[in-house]
Amino acid sequence: MACGPLSRQRVSIIRIEDGEHTTVGWLRTNIVTFLVQGSVPPVHASVRDCDGYVTGMNVLLVGNPTAQSGKARARIQRALTAMRARGWSAEVMETLPAGATVAALSERLDADDAIGVVVYLGGDGTFAEVGKGILGAKRKRPVGMLPSGTANDQGKSFGISSREDRLEWNLDVIDAGFTTLLDVGKVGRLDADGRVDELDHVFHSVGWGLQSDILEQRNKDRETVQSFPLLRQLYRDQLVYAGAAFAKLADSYIEPTKFDAYVQADGKKHVLRGLTDLVINATPVYGGMWVPDRLAQPDDGQFELVPIHGRREWLSKAVRDLANVPVWEEQLARFGVQHLDGFSATEFDVELVRGEDEIKTQIDGEEWVRGQRFKLSVLKRELPVLTPAEWDPPWRPR
Repeated sequence: MACGPLSRQRVSIIRIEDGEHTTVGWLRTNIVTFLVQGSVPPVHASVRDCDGYVTGMNVLLVGNPTAQSGKARARIQRALTAMRARGWSAEVMETLPAGATVAALSERLDADDAIGVVVYLGGDGTFAEVGKGILGAKRKRPVGMLPSGTANDQGKSFGISSREDRLEWNLDVIDAGFTTLLDVGKVGRLDADGRVDELDHVFHSVGWGLQSDILEQRNKDRETVQSFPLLRQLYRDQLVYAGAAFAKLADSYIEPTKFDAYVQADGKKHVLRGLTDLVINATPVYGGMWVPDRLAQPDDGQFELVPIHGRREWLSKAVRDLANVPVWEEQLARFGVQHLDGFSATEFDVELVRGEDEIKTQIDGEEWVRGQRFKLSVLKRELPVLTPAEWDPPWRPR
């Protein structure tokens, strides 16, 4: 075949292009499997056509057609049509309620070894379900991103847009096959005897405090809105979240919200008093627009802990850490606004104290369990994600 540019990827997908095998990436991925098990996964070849598209790619598209008041169904169909127009073999797997997507996806991947890429279409919650499903399968596949949620921290951390008119560009990123190995967290709640009684993965953040209260209120408001058809059309996800945020900020003037945190990070002890929020962040972007640590990398083997004291600091950090229009620390200092710096680590042991209260937790923008003590470990370079080969974050110091 004489047409179509060469495209190599570092890991996971094997392609035959212009008669050339990209064996180096395949060997990098599977040499350990060979040494331990004496065998390797089968090679799934693909070829570029004269338009430069990879044909023969086998894709599983995971999405929730009922999201965005049912509008996501049309978006899923457009993505499926665009994939097939490129010559890809693409099928849809609809998400399931109550977290059942994770096990169902793992089973689907184990039953169909031909699936080479899993693409999610949705928000950070859908990304997390897909990530857990891939990690639970016998063989990992890379994740392709078609973000369409409210915050889209994963997509924005790599410059991947949720705009519908960017669909073809996002598919080009998947087509190019450049892979970033994403750090993943494993967080557990500890009981009174120090034993883990709840365990989950973290893909972009785990946190305690006001943000978790806001998520709880958002979910309550979302259930209320769903009961009224007109409100359901007008009062969409972003408005629901904004309403919950203002409500909980107002409540915080009356209800006790502050707590102390005793943190051991990579063996070093930290005492953080009078917090309204504590976040351990994985991706550079948090909450759709904030970048708590402008030097953070998604594959550096560390997560970033961000302490927040009081409503004023909560709001001023939001301004300081805007992803697209960063305001530098020295500029805020001129107005007397100071922040307690966070720190990075691979292992965190967190004890939270607010009287006898158990404090609410959020993981990846969704409610999790209440508790007083938690442990988190970073699993370095654990999840393969297809990302732009050349991405220069606008928040990175020049």
